[in-house]
Amino acid sequence: MDERRVEFHVPLEPTRRDWPRLLGELAGQLDDGRVYDRDLPGLARAMEPVLRSYRRRAHWSGAPGLP
Repeated sequence: MDERRVEFHVPLEPTRRDWPRLLGELAGQLDDGRVYDRDLPGLARAMEPVLRSYRRRAHWSGAPGLP
């Protein structure tokens, strides 16, 4: 019986260092239309708790705030 090698990529959980790049990628995809209009409501729902958490943490830590 012949053996064959099968490879598959398992996405890793993003680390704190990955977020600026990933958010930049999201911004680029939004700007150039790679995120469809029909996906915007779901994206907004997903971003709301992130923005809430960031604002809360920024307030406590003195990090830059968001409008």
